[in-house]
Amino acid sequence: MRAVSYLDRYPLLQSRDSEFARDRLFAAYGADRFDKHDNNFAVQANLARLNSIGLAFCGYDGAASLSFPESQILRQFFSIQGAAGFTTNGHSRSIDAWTPIISGDARLDLHFTPGYRQLVLRIDAAAIARLLKSLLGEDRDMDLRFVSDEADPAVMAHVRHDVFRFAEELERFGQDYSPIAIAELERALMVRILLAHRHSFSDRLQRSAPGANRSVVDIVEAYIEAHWDEPLDLERIAEVANVSLRTVFREFSDSGRGSPGQFARRVRLHRAAELLRRPDERTSVLAVAFKCGFRNLGRFASEYRQAIGELPSDTLKNARRRQ
Repeated sequence: MRAVSYLDRYPLLQSRDSEFARDRLFAAYGADRFDKHDNNFAVQANLARLNSIGLAFCGYDGAASLSFPESQILRQFFSIQGAAGFTTNGHSRSIDAWTPIISGDARLDLHFTPGYRQLVLRIDAAAIARLLKSLLGEDRDMDLRFVSDEADPAVMAHVRHDVFRFAEELERFGQDYSPIAIAELERALMVRILLAHRHSFSDRLQRSAPGANRSVVDIVEAYIEAHWDEPLDLERIAEVANVSLRTVFREFSDSGRGSPGQFARRVRLHRAAELLRRPDERTSVLAVAFKCGFRNLGRFASEYRQAIGELPSDTLKNARRRQ
């Protein structure tokens, strides 16, 4: 099989053996039924498993069907080519450019026609609920339920674009990324999903945050400085500042200091400069960029020059000359 594909650096299976495919799909995806429906069968599946998110590419060269039992996984399907459909909670519909968020509280049945290709976003339900809790500043358990009606097409076009860019970025750089970079990629995509789809907390998520005092910004900046080499933990930041995450973002905006993420980038740029100024024999610009949570080398170089006044390669070259 050689057609359009994504995530080739994360291969799961490529086979014409339906029994082998069944075993791999059961073990990796948690499926409990797989059937081929014609003799011209072939399947390719790639799966990037991160922390709270999984992103999968699937392609079928023959008609097939697949089922999943109840689970704690939220799924969203993005068709690339061909035709397919799904059934859950007694309702059936086609898989178009995107589907609604499909909860795991009921069985899910999928059927694919020959030549079908898709990306599948898999999100741990507990993880996205924890993120929502931090955004709202809630202490209690949250029953997050997505509404199955159609999302705004203009918004969803951007979400689809983000998901495909996510896949392309993982394909190019994902296996070299630090935990910082991976965690921030996941968090950004989950926030995008929470804002794009209607759910049981949409109204509260879109309300303005209550007021706080300006010391919130200083507390958060001190925390980020002390934990610059760790993923930006928004839940922990809200806990340390003792306010909701919405309040943290509003206070940063009102103070003219951007956002916690922008501050973290500034801190990491200066930490990168420190590492480049004290190199060992294995130090490289690429390794330092990834260590400090930057995913795109060109953007890192541009932002570094803006913040430090020279290219990172010049910093390293000058440091080695002094040595």
